[in-house]
Amino acid sequence: MSASPRRLVPALALLVGLALPPCVAATASADEARPYIVVFEKSSAPAARAATSELAADEHFATSQRYDDALHGFAAKLDAHDLDAVRDDPRVARVVADKPVTATGLVPMQAGDNIPAGVRRVGAAVGTDVRQASSANVAVIDTGIDLSHPDLNAVAGTSCNGTGVPTDGNGHGTHVAGTIGARNDGSGAVGVAPGTKIFAVRVLGANGSGYTSQVICGIDWVTATRTDGDPANDIAVANMSLGGGAAPNDNCGRTVNDPEHVAICNSVAAGVTYVVAAGNSTADEQTFSPANYGEVLTVTSVSDSDGLPGGVGGGLSCIGNGDDQPASYSNFATRAVDVAHTIAAPGSCIRSTAPGGGYATMSGTSMASPHVTGLVALCEGENGAHGPCWGQTPAVVKSIMLAAAGSAAAAAPLNVFNGAPSKAIAGRYYGDMASTAFPTTPSAVPANTVGPVISGSATVGGTLSTTNGTWTGAATIAYTYSWLRCTTAAVATCADIPGATARTYTPVSADLARYLRVRVVGTNGQGAGMMRSVVAGPIAGPVVVAPVNTAYPTISGSAASGSTLTATTGTWTGTSPSYAYSWLRCTTLAVATCSAIAGATSATYTLGSGDVGRYLRIAVTASNARGSATMRSVVTALVTGSGGAVVVAPVNTVGPAITGTSRVGSVLTSSTGTWTGTSPSYAYQWLRCTTLAVASCVNVAGATSSTYTLTTSDRARYLRVSVTASNARGSAAMRSTAVGAIS
Repeated sequence: MSASPRRLVPALALLVGLALPPCVAATASADEARPYIVVFEKSSAPAARAATSELAADEHFATSQRYDDALHGFAAKLDAHDLDAVRDDPRVARVVADKPVTATGLVPMQAGDNIPAGVRRVGAAVGTDVRQASSANVAVIDTGIDLSHPDLNAVAGTSCNGTGVPTDGNGHGTHVAGTIGARNDGSGAVGVAPGTKIFAVRVLGANGSGYTSQVICGIDWVTATRTDGDPANDIAVANMSLGGGAAPNDNCGRTVNDPEHVAICNSVAAGVTYVVAAGNSTADEQTFSPANYGEVLTVTSVSDSDGLPGGVGGGLSCIGNGDDQPASYSNFATRAVDVAHTIAAPGSCIRSTAPGGGYATMSGTSMASPHVTGLVALCEGENGAHGPCWGQTPAVVKSIMLAAAGSAAAAAPLNVFNGAPSKAIAGRYYGDMASTAFPTTPSAVPANTVGPVISGSATVGGTLSTTNGTWTGAATIAYTYSWLRCTTAAVATCADIPGATARTYTPVSADLARYLRVRVVGTNGQGAGMMRSVVAGPIAGPVVVAPVNTAYPTISGSAASGSTLTATTGTWTGTSPSYAYSWLRCTTLAVATCSAIAGATSATYTLGSGDVGRYLRIAVTASNARGSATMRSVVTALVTGSGGAVVVAPVNTVGPAITGTSRVGSVLTSSTGTWTGTSPSYAYQWLRCTTLAVASCVNVAGATSSTYTLTTSDRARYLRVSVTASNARGSAAMRSTAVGAIS
């Protein structure tokens, strides 16, 4: 199909991963014409063409693109007056500002091997054997292709960025085309489907930039090949290694007025499978279009240095990534709707064709996407024969490609790359590695129709079990299970639980407040399919009952200085309490006279001299997640000294007496008085009194011996002495009668 001339829209986008130039539209005057995409209400292509011509003539603007197949509408620069007129036209469904689009970034490197590692890794080459040309047509919607490159079977499709032949002034599209189908001619780099016919659809300029309107032009041309009555030019699969920022959307973009999404949905309905790059921003693909369109197959990038699984190939010098790792630049999925159409392929240090007949090595999800496009082409058929994807809808083609990736991973689960679902990186989903493990009969491959269901107790220590769900496919299907721990309900936050591969699972403490899923893989002789359950959780802790004491703690051992006492916890109800101990020293049998002994916090305690004449108790505190409670034991017997001596508290029977002359300069002497009790010690305190009344007395500072020398401060005063007797059982004080007045 030949391309009709189209008016250019100035390009504004750059390669993905590079900064966009400052936006000049913000400083433009309000009356300056700006680019828009106009979509008509449901109508025929002739009616849309007539409406376009009528509006353009009435409002005196020129269209840059006209769409007859993927959309009914046009693109044009409109000033404020034109914009109002177009929006008011009842035939117009929506008017959307034309946006920049981006191609994925490139990283140049020196030449590589004849069979690139990526081609080998996806199964398109084994040893020195490679695949043959696809029976289907492929379109590369990009910067064009070097149509004269001897290693490519490339033909002109259309040019939506400039007029004439869609040659490549950038190199991006030519490199993409080589990965898909570089010839098996004994030199250069072999593609996934060598010699496949590739149609060049140029939508980006030599600087790798373009507008959404130009991308829609390319989609429109591809769609037209399916409806023009010429089956020889029908495009089966289109590669789009480009994109731009966009909000997540559904309903084919109609909810958020995304005409590119509408165009792709219509093109998919016409039978075209779209394979797109995830983007190179190390970000969630949900904010990148067309990567976030559910109708496409979105490809993330893996760094692979040797074309083999296992991660033993060494690092990639061109990008600084290790072998079998997600590429450091690659976008990824987090939402379940994006996970459902995401797949991985090699994209780092990929050697492929370059303009001028040469070769170049580049990196990016742009380089990963054409690996999958080539695989889809092979699945459509090769060497003139039809394959399992031939005649299938794009939705079925997507499921076949995802099933092939899952089947290959299930066949060698220890050899998948780090970051694949079975070796997940929490929060990031890259998909399984794309593979040529196509089913012989697609309908016979296990396919889940009703997801597995988790039942049981979602608590730590409980038991969960899963059903297989409902599957179609040739009997007999064998099932394997992998339990996943998730930090949220989102699939992308899930990671495999090591060793949890049975149909049942008992949540452990690490699952507390987390969510659980199970991944069920169904396998038969035709391949494998996978489905995850919905989440169970959040996982609750076990049912915990607060501790309650039912029998007091007890103390055993001899209540004598030097002996060791041992406490029991007593008896408690409640869920697995832990116990803490605190020994108490009491002056009497009353609890109120007890105080904690510093540092005495174990179940045993060795009595010392400070305990003689006292009583001991133990306070036991039982605790668990629901709370804590404390219970004290009864007191021990009175603690005796070593050898079993019983200590009796001192009691005064005769008060102390003062002897000496009541004159300044004389020495007064105090007796202790008479005391009962076990070997008390004595302390003295002299008091100066203004009268004979006790209430008039105050301590004489420093006067604490049994004698006291009277000073001039004592003249005309009275003196008393207070004697305190102490032993291990306690202490008591007694005052003498007063002497004086002092002369």
